[in-house]
Amino acid sequence: MRRWPSWLPPPRALLVLLGGFIIHFSLGTIYTYGNLSPYITSYIRNQSSPHDLQIGTTSLVYASAVVFQGVSMFLGGWLDHKIGPRLATMAGSLIMSGGVMLSFFAIKLSFWMLVFTYGVMFGLGLGIGYIGPVACAVRWLPKWKGFASGFVVSGFGLGAVLFTYTQTLYINPLNHPLSDSGYFEHPDVLSKVPYSFLIFGGVYMAMQPLPLMGGTDMDEIASVNSEVLLGTHLTAIEESTASFISWTQNRITSLTPLQMLRTFGFYHLWLLFFLIASAVFTTATKYKLFGQVFIKDDHFLAAVGSVSAIFNSAGRIFWGVFADKFTYKVGLVCLIAVMTTFVLTFYATIMVGRVMFTVWVCVLFFCVGGIFSLFPTAAARSFGSKHFGTNYGILFTANSLSTAVSAVISTYLFDYLDWFGYFFLVSGFCLAAFVTALLYRHKRYLPFLYRPERE
Repeated sequence: MRRWPSWLPPPRALLVLLGGFIIHFSLGTIYTYGNLSPYITSYIRNQSSPHDLQIGTTSLVYASAVVFQGVSMFLGGWLDHKIGPRLATMAGSLIMSGGVMLSFFAIKLSFWMLVFTYGVMFGLGLGIGYIGPVACAVRWLPKWKGFASGFVVSGFGLGAVLFTYTQTLYINPLNHPLSDSGYFEHPDVLSKVPYSFLIFGGVYMAMQPLPLMGGTDMDEIASVNSEVLLGTHLTAIEESTASFISWTQNRITSLTPLQMLRTFGFYHLWLLFFLIASAVFTTATKYKLFGQVFIKDDHFLAAVGSVSAIFNSAGRIFWGVFADKFTYKVGLVCLIAVMTTFVLTFYATIMVGRVMFTVWVCVLFFCVGGIFSLFPTAAARSFGSKHFGTNYGILFTANSLSTAVSAVISTYLFDYLDWFGYFFLVSGFCLAAFVTALLYRHKRYLPFLYRPERE
């Protein structure tokens, strides 16, 4: 019988990666909100309340989801540690898909009820269910943290590939254009908006339990990893004559959340995440709204959203592998430089047309995917993997707060800024993130010294 190749992860680890990918595939449908937003706004203005709802205000739904994702990721990390990733992920998945299905009733009542179901409930479920699969992958593959986290969260980016275009084919199959008011008014389009939540929420709920049925408990993961790490450590001692100092330089401890909060590196990384997250919000919620200014083909814009989701997914794997080969600091500097350039020049697509618009959206989503691959890698390498779920949940609050601030800017200042001014402002945040990334000191932590030491 042929032995499993030593250079490949163990078979159980591959199953953990696949299961995490499927879970994140359903959770990642939050990225379809940019495509849904015009339909939601049009329906509420015509058949619900308030009738004067503005397109910029509907970004509060997405912002609510991200804010409560950040709040509940801390809870998800705690549940992952207490009851295991399987039960924690199952609970989060049910809350998320249940919120989508309840949006069938909420959107008929008012916009603020939709904020609760498709924003608050979606975000709570997303945060609780997000951590478990990533934490499992990182524990199973301690030597490939970047690849493991990148592969799992690539499902998060890929979910919109299938569901973005499917949503448009269901809601607007005949490709009805916007009316002169800038909103959809055709009854065939508006009548299908509430049912889309019921249908797609049911699909998500049917998908999510499948990988959890054969999942791996956290205790099992811990015992397996202990054996793997112990065997690797003993072999290294037998084969190496390195000094004690050399040994300590290659050993990383796992900091508890309180220990992490005492380090300067955490706040530096938090600020970096806060600054660059404004570009994530802009890309996820504004690409279709901006495209509708000069592209009147709804199916084309939906297709761009689906294709860009492939780049979102690929970016998570690419930047994760990039961080494994180099360092996550180099990855962050390169990624932010690219993102700053493309946000700053995004407005120019209005003068060139569809091709440039498609390329720019795809590159921006490629960078969005990288952000959610590099920051988990940074957290795992800087603070260890034992408390990864809780630590990353705390770090993720930067994304939540940045999204809330971006939503306020979008709601109250957009009319004064217009598209050019808005992109210019966001690129300013990106430039500040680039400087912050350059100043970040890549560190690792020793088990008996809580102060950081350079790598």
